[in-house]
Parts: sequence; structure tokens; C-alpha cells
Amino acid sequence: MQTDELLGQKSRGWSREKRLAFEAAFYQYLNCCEINSKDHGEPIILGQHLMYGQKIFITAIFDGLEQDIHDFYCLKSRQLGITTIIRALSAFFLGMYRGLTGALVFDTNANKNLARDELVTIIKALPAKLKFPGIAKDNRDGLTLSNASKILFMSAGIKKTNTSGTLGRSAGVSLAHLSELCSYDNEEGLISFQESLSDVNPNRLYIRESTARGMNMWARIWKEARANSRNAVCVFIGWWAKESHRIERNDRNWEFYGAQPPSSDEQAKIDLVKKLYNFEVSQEQLAWYRKAMDPAAVDVEEVGAGFEANSYQKQEQPWDEEEAFQITGSVFFAGEKLKDQIDKWVSRKYTPYMFMGGPEFSDMKVYKAENVRNIELKVWEPPQPESVYVVSCDPAFGENENNDRSAIQVLRCYADGIDQVAEYAYSLVVPRHLAHILAGIMSWYGNEPLCEVHYILEINGPGGSVLQELRSLKFQIENGYAPLGEAGIKNIFANVKQYLYTRPDSLSGGAGVWHFKTQLATKIMIMEELRGFVGSGHLHIKSHDLIGEMQTIARDGDTIAGEGSGEHDDRVVAMALASHYWDTRIRRNLIVQKRTREAERVKKHKSVIDQTSLFHQNMLSQFMGSQTSNRLAQQRLAMKQAWRYGRR
Repeated sequence: MQTDELLGQKSRGWSREKRLAFEAAFYQYLNCCEINSKDHGEPIILGQHLMYGQKIFITAIFDGLEQDIHDFYCLKSRQLGITTIIRALSAFFLGMYRGLTGALVFDTNANKNLARDELVTIIKALPAKLKFPGIAKDNRDGLTLSNASKILFMSAGIKKTNTSGTLGRSAGVSLAHLSELCSYDNEEGLISFQESLSDVNPNRLYIRESTARGMNMWARIWKEARANSRNAVCVFIGWWAKESHRIERNDRNWEFYGAQPPSSDEQAKIDLVKKLYNFEVSQEQLAWYRKAMDPAAVDVEEVGAGFEANSYQKQEQPWDEEEAFQITGSVFFAGEKLKDQIDKWVSRKYTPYMFMGGPEFSDMKVYKAENVRNIELKVWEPPQPESVYVVSCDPAFGENENNDRSAIQVLRCYADGIDQVAEYAYSLVVPRHLAHILAGIMSWYGNEPLCEVHYILEINGPGGSVLQELRSLKFQIENGYAPLGEAGIKNIFANVKQYLYTRPDSLSGGAGVWHFKTQLATKIMIMEELRGFVGSGHLHIKSHDLIGEMQTIARDGDTIAGEGSGEHDDRVVAMALASHYWDTRIRRNLIVQKRTREAERVKKHKSVIDQTSLFHQNMLSQFMGSQTSNRLAQQRLAMKQAWRYGRR
């Protein structure tokens, strides 16, 4: 075995020489590792039966260490041997580095004990010629090797308990393997464990791996790691990465599951795997997948069987990482429609703003956001003259007590659709400050010439406080109390139209309540409307964050909400409110005026001369029309007088 000095442990990152030496030693070690095999029915030498998925994960580990990256995340299908290869790698690190402390964390005590037995079996079965440190101490807490390295076995727990935060609180760890995070429900414990990890040891190694199992804490961890490519390596390993997942052409099942060519949907997935992971899925592998997902499929005469997996099967054996995190409820927004929005309209080019509040509305300041975490308002399109806007607001803990962010949507309205132009979302804002922000946004978009602004406010919970502050601000402005700096602010409440809610089945306009109070029936109504506008293309979405929320929305009976741990629907509810207002109160007037997207675009691009000419034509038409009306009136008066005096 190589020594620490030969491997260059003192270097900050792993040199190429160190990586190659360590990797070669690891494969030599694997050729001596004996494990019990479910597939073979007897003990096997791990290194002699490595699967494709295991090989690409090992390579990813050493590639990352060579780049001085020590955090690894593996999203995987079931039964690919990834957990086993990580255990073997963990034991190898302990043997290579004297005095290293590692931890293996599992979802349950049962899995922890199984892992412990497997690791003990691997170490004890190693031949003496390998000179691998033996087990010096074996107790309840873990194993200690003869080189003073030790490994702790921990259970994260699948339920929150009074001791959830104690996971890893007293341990200093330089190697960790967290297995099946999809089953963890111990965020406090994970945060505590993270604090116990070394961030300076050049040979530190932290691996988190799991299958998906829906939109849970692991989904959020994976998403955050994907966005942190400078410090984390993410590896997806699909069902196709195991050689035994295939049906040979001489198998009795081949004719039914393998002979039928790939459907258009299957071919699209085959092409996607090739594009994303550079792997060519064979017809034999496709046959295995069909049988595994839909063994009871039938064909009818000349129509082939339609092999299809349900959402639970897809998350267990996904084609790609996006398919892995399946929403287990009924998916509300069609994935292809959201992808269409991403391809056509979603943009990361926006102007970011942050707000600094004060005792009074006039004290509020607006700045360009200094960093991503400070962004409150994203603006894709600033106010445009002669435009119609709708502004919606869903305060934190309003419609949904679990949502801790306030959201505001700003849409530009047309007869044939609505375009998202700005979005506000922030958690650290109180109702009073939110009311000032809402008033400021409405003032900004309503201050352009001939602009029209409408707004709708969700008044459940804190929404009532926001409405009260808006009324107070209106009173201050009308009575000259508020020291306002911008002239446009003074006319905000005179120019802005508020939404009045009346029951959908009310035949008369009737008196309604101010703004909108979301209840079960009304939420279903506005969410269904929003889904329709997304599907029809009436709505153009700019916000990637909004799309992300919409992807987690599921329907379970009468409940429509974000599914999974920590998922939000603040932006979605605010968008539903805005689109509802447009459809029920604003759109009709725009249709009468024929103010479509194309008509507004043409009007905007008219030259000053064209607009002046059009103005004079309109003035002339009005003058000629008035002259004609005057002549007709005179003629009618003369005829009336002629009849009165008997003249014909």
C-alpha cells in the first residue's frame, strides 16, 4: 500500500500523481474485497464484478479530488451497488490515513447495522499481504483500526425527535457517507452534523447519496448542490448503468418486450440520456425497462403495447435526474407546458433591487441589490407609456400558513394575454413595509403617461394589516401629511384601481368585499384558471423561480399546493390572483379597444411623424364628425319646424 508521504498529502489539492497512485491502490484493494452478492447468490470479489455505474462514480470522486472538491452528491436508481462501493471506499480511506475519523450516517438503525456488518466483513476478509490495518476495537459506537483511524455509525432518524439536533454534535469528522437522504426528516441534525465536518483537511471526503422519493429535503439538497459547481460534484446514475438490466434476444420475453421499436417518448428519453450522460441505451436494455415498469402490458391486434411507468416507478428507476424527483400527487402544471415557457420566455436577464424601509413611506429607499441573497424585486421590463398593468400581492402566511415569503407579481395586460414584467419575493418583510413596497411598485408602474394600474391583495392573515396600512397611507397623502418626494406618488390612489370581489355566481354586480380572500373553492378556481392560461399560452412567464415553484405544485383531492419539504407556492398564488383579475375585470375593455400584443407593438414602433399624423387625423375625424352632426341636427330642426307649420 502507498504511504501518505508518497501520495503527497501535504499538497493543498490532489496532484495528478497523487490521484493516479491513490486510484491504482484503491482498485488493487477492490480486487481483494469480498462481499455477499444478492445477484450471484454467493460471496464475490467486488473488484472483479464492478458495474458501469460504480465505475463512473469512482472516476467522478477522483476527478473531483484532483480539482480540490471534496463534497460529492449522488442521485441514483435502485440496486446499482453505489452504497456498497462507497462503503468500500470509506474503509479504504480509513486504512490509508492514520488517525482519520469518519462517519457513516443512515436513515434507520436497521440499515446502520447492516452497513456495519458489511464493512466488518470487508475488512476482515482482506488478505494479510495487503497490509491493511485491522480492527483494533469494535464497540457500540463504531470501529477503530490499528492505525488509530475510526469510523462512527450513526442513525439520522426518519422522524423528528427531541434529540434531532444532536447528530454529530460532538464529533470532528473528515470523512462522511450519508446514505438514503430521501428518508431523512432531521434537518436540524444535518445542520449540526455539517458543522462537525472539517473544511481544511486536504484528504477530506464527504459523500451524500440517495434515490429520489419525491420532492423532499433531499430534492432541495440536490438542487442546491447542482447550483454550487465550484465546490460540489453531482453525479446522476440511472437504471441503464447496470449491465444486468437487459433482456437478451434469445430470452422468451424478448418477442413481447424487445421486438417493438422505441415509441416517440422512449426515443426522446434514449436521446436525452445520450446527450446528458453520453450513454447509448440499447434495445435489450429498453426491453428490461419495459418489463420492469409494466409487466402486465398488453397489445391489441396491430396496436403495440403502450409500456408506461407510474410516478413511483419513475422515481425508483429514472432515466434522468429531472425525472427522478417525481411529484407523488397529481401533477398540476403539465411539464411540457412549463418547458415551453422556459424555452420561449423565461429569462435570467433582469434588474435586481432591494428595499430599505423606514418609519414612514417616504423614508423607504430602493437600491440595486448587492448580491443574490439581497434580491427582493426582479424587473424584466420597466414601466412603459400607455400600458395597462395588474399588480398582485400574497403576503407571507396569508393563503397558506406554511408559506413564509411575501410575493408580488406585476403583469402587463393585453387583450390576448399577459406578460410578467416584475416579481417581488422576500421573507424578511413585515406587513407595514410590504404595504410601502406595494405602493411604491404601483406608483412606479403608474407614473408613465396614460398608464393604468390595477391591484389585487390577498387579505387573509397579514393581508389585512397590509390593507390597513395602505388605507392609512392613502389618508396621509390625501390630507397632505406624508412628505412625498415624487409627484407621481401623490396621485397613486387616484390612478390605481382596486379589485372588488363578488361571488362568481352573483347575477348583479352587487357590493363586494375589498380585494380577495382565498378559501378552498376560490383557490381551486384561480389555480385552474392559471393552469389554463399557462397551457393556452396566454401567460408569458419570465421568472425561473416561479417555474420552479410551479413544478412542485400537485393536487391531492381538494388541496392544490407545493408538494414536499420546504416547498412554496407564494409566487404561484400571486400569479393566479393577477391572472384572475386580468381575465375577469381588465381583459374585456382591452378586447373592445383591440389592444393585442401585436397592436401595441406596432403602435410603439410608429415614428413621431406617424403618431402626429395619426393625432391630426383623429382630430380631423372628430371635427368632421362634429360638423356632420351639426348639419344633421340643423336639418332635423328645419324638418320639425316645417311639420309644425304645415309645410312639406
